[in-house]
Amino acid sequence: MKSPPQRTPKSRKLSEGQKAVLEKMHARRRRTAFQDAKENRLPIPSVAAAESEEVHFQLEQTRTELEETTRRLAQAIYQNGLLSSQLQVALAENENLRGRFKSCKMTLHNERRKLTRAQHTAAQLRVTLRRSQEDCKLTVKRWRTDCTTAQHAEAEVRGAATVALQRVSNTNERLQARLTSSASQIDVLKKRCARFSKKLELAVKKARSRPVTFQLKSKGVYTPRTRRLARFLVQAGCAQTRVGELIQLFGRAMGMTVKELMSAHTVRRAVLEGGCASDIQLAHELRHTDGFTISGDATTHRRVNMEARHMITHVPSVDSEYDDGATARDAYVGRLIPKNRTLGVESSVDHTSETQVRGWQEKLAALVKAYNQSPLAERDGGQLALEECVIKLTGMSGDHAADQLKTHGLIRAWKREMTYLILGRNHLAGVDSGSDLDGSLSEASSSSEALAEVVARVQTAAVSAAGGSFSWAALSQDDRMAIYMSQIQEATMEVGKQIYDELSEEGRRPLDLFLRLGCMMHKDLNCVKGGNTAMMSAWGELDAVPPVLLANKENASTLRDVDVDILTAASSLLSLDDLTPAEVRALESSTRGATKLTGLAGALFNNKDDKKGYHDTYTYYFQEVVGRPLRFPDTSNTRYGSHCAAAAELLVHREDYLRFLEMVRDRKERPGFTNMEENVYRGLQDVPTITELAVLALYAQAVTHPYLRIARQNQNGLLLRSLHERLQTHLQRLIEDPMLLLSPGAGFLTGAMDALDWERPDVVSTIQGMAPDLPHLRPVLVKFLKGAMHTWTRFTEEFAKDGLIDLATAAELERAYILPTNDHNEGALGSYRVWARSNPNGTEVYFNAKVKYRTNETDAFMETHLSNDEDQRHLRAAARALDASGHESARRKAHVAHDVRIAHQRAEDRRERQRKADEAMAKVNATVLVLDLEIIRHFKNAELDEQLEVFRKRILDPVAPKKSKVSRRADKLVALKNAIIRYVLKPVVAGIQLQQAQGLPSAGREKMP
Repeated sequence: MKSPPQRTPKSRKLSEGQKAVLEKMHARRRRTAFQDAKENRLPIPSVAAAESEEVHFQLEQTRTELEETTRRLAQAIYQNGLLSSQLQVALAENENLRGRFKSCKMTLHNERRKLTRAQHTAAQLRVTLRRSQEDCKLTVKRWRTDCTTAQHAEAEVRGAATVALQRVSNTNERLQARLTSSASQIDVLKKRCARFSKKLELAVKKARSRPVTFQLKSKGVYTPRTRRLARFLVQAGCAQTRVGELIQLFGRAMGMTVKELMSAHTVRRAVLEGGCASDIQLAHELRHTDGFTISGDATTHRRVNMEARHMITHVPSVDSEYDDGATARDAYVGRLIPKNRTLGVESSVDHTSETQVRGWQEKLAALVKAYNQSPLAERDGGQLALEECVIKLTGMSGDHAADQLKTHGLIRAWKREMTYLILGRNHLAGVDSGSDLDGSLSEASSSSEALAEVVARVQTAAVSAAGGSFSWAALSQDDRMAIYMSQIQEATMEVGKQIYDELSEEGRRPLDLFLRLGCMMHKDLNCVKGGNTAMMSAWGELDAVPPVLLANKENASTLRDVDVDILTAASSLLSLDDLTPAEVRALESSTRGATKLTGLAGALFNNKDDKKGYHDTYTYYFQEVVGRPLRFPDTSNTRYGSHCAAAAELLVHREDYLRFLEMVRDRKERPGFTNMEENVYRGLQDVPTITELAVLALYAQAVTHPYLRIARQNQNGLLLRSLHERLQTHLQRLIEDPMLLLSPGAGFLTGAMDALDWERPDVVSTIQGMAPDLPHLRPVLVKFLKGAMHTWTRFTEEFAKDGLIDLATAAELERAYILPTNDHNEGALGSYRVWARSNPNGTEVYFNAKVKYRTNETDAFMETHLSNDEDQRHLRAAARALDASGHESARRKAHVAHDVRIAHQRAEDRRERQRKADEAMAKVNATVLVLDLEIIRHFKNAELDEQLEVFRKRILDPVAPKKSKVSRRADKLVALKNAIIRYVLKPVVAGIQLQQAQGLPSAGREKMP
């Protein structure tokens, strides 16, 4: 490297740092010189001169050094620049070397991995080779062994063949001998066959001379097949008293003699046996299912509340088999399917939720008791506990009434209590609640300690509950045991609750599974009612004339002098104040609209009482006019969807119904309409009423029928969330564009919810043809759809997002299988009413035995599980005990006792209310009425309340508010002032009303052409 060129030093200015250093050095020297002068007694000027010379010398020397230093610094800076450039080159080379090193390192790593894999592969190949060599050695050894064995076997076979050959030769000789003997026997048989025809003729003659007797009994007891035959005949409709005769008639028809005549009493016992077997079957299915759901409904029959109950359990399909040695769900080998089982129709003292829950508890307890007393329970694994069944309860269905919602809550609470009981009992018994395995030794010891603690606590609680040790000692043994068992159950439930609270969310989930589904028929019914309510309010919002008033006979007579059209007109000057109280009551109690018209038409054309209405006259007339028999929808019996169907029927054949009513009117000796006939006749010509009929019919065609076609299928209703979402989407589309139904070209592809053909295409075409004459059809339809939409939102809350059904898994929904509708309970109640009318002396137990035996497929269950003699003896004994128990008398006594108790209780309540009312009225009568507005301004709250009570109870002011309606003093003061003003001005107002003009002009009502 070349050396830098030499540069001539130049004078440069000192920097600030250098100046500071020189100043310090001069100051130090001056101080030193001054000190020396002072010590040597030198004159100060001489010191200054010496110091100046010294400074000049040092300054020159410093300047020289500084220039040298500057020169060296310049050389250092130059060399630093060269070194920096060299450093950059070195760094670049270093970076290149690092990349090459990294690449070499990665190559080395890959090569090492390849070497490792190669070594591993070589090791595997060596192991494989070693194993192959061993296998070859074993194969050679086995081959040699097999060769040796084959040689021995060949020798044995040769010996056996020799022996067999000898046996064959011996057998051949014996067969030759037998062949000879058989030839002789054949000759004998041929001779017997020749004589057989004669013997057969003799036997037939002998049999004909002696008739065949069919035995119905075995050892004095009717056989199971005879009892089964009796049940079959009763199910077919044969009366109890004719079953024995019919069996004898069958015997004679088949050439047999049946000596025994089965009595009606025995037939009834046989039917009751089928009911007892059905109870055992239901409990057996409860034991072997992993979940079941319940449903119910109620009605009244002859003023007595009747309740129908069903439950859905999972039973084996036809191709499944039953293993008697297994337990629970594993006993069934095959696929399980849900089956709807009836529990019968029974009366109850009332329809409260508490009574319904108590009925469910008693019914399940009765099933468990019947099962535990049967021999099947012993073969099935032992006794069954009620709580074991209750914890399997996974759902409930019913209508949407408030009592059903409350019943659902009470059933859920009951299940929770039984869950606590099971958890506590298993814990105290040392059983792990989460599995079927026994707990560990530590868990067993802890459960023993817990059991000892519970027993000690229960003993103290039992004595305390009895009222102390003296009361406990005075109790009988049975009373003590009852109290003790009650306290044990409560203590066990407390332990179970603690265990339940400690469970995780996943551990509680299968225990808490209990879903509810409302009947989808009731959903549609309520939504039609919601839409109808909205439709009735639409006329006021449209400022249009509402449908014609359809008053009953009494109200029509009261309102004969009142122009109702004037009152309902928006521009009317009249008000309710212009009417008498009787006319106001008649007007408020009278109704109008399409549903009123369809109800009246049902009472005329298809009355539930066959002595009222037209019935066959109607049928014969429309058979001739329409060409086919018509049956008017059963609005008289409030059937599902009957009002919408009746609206469709009245629209399609409106002219025919008008002519039919005219024919009925003119054929009378004194021609004229009855009030009901006149209402129907007027309604069928009233445009607003026809508009509402069209809306009802269109909604049924577009929504109700498509919805019910899906909902009434046999399926799990919990899976129909998408159906209701599709329904609400379709409603919203119709609200936004009602012409999807009203336009002449509208069809089912866009109008019907399921895009299938209309239920009645003629209805839609008729309404589309009438639409130009119905000016308010579109807004009224939209109002109806909005009301139905709002109601659908309320009645599908169980399908809400993040609700119980939405969060349940597919397996949980299958366990909680619920039918979409409650038709099975409705049908059971209807069947009982029909049966009771034709069998007025029949008992509920007999009816339920028949229905359960037929509906629950009990006959097949008896053939499979209850066919041996022990089971048959038990069924006969159970039916005999049930028949002699006086169940019907006990049921009636329970009703009477309840009615008497309720009557006494309500009489006491009425007397108490009357006493309080008398006291309050006495206080009102003793209160002085104050009419001075200035005085009442100073009244306190209590005094204002007293004055308002005087106006409300003594003066009978209908506007005076109750105490509960006004809470603030200012409001009370205003209400009292208004009451005083009304009281003072009442005579003046009465005089003005007497002078008002009468006979205002009528607004007129539009009629259909």
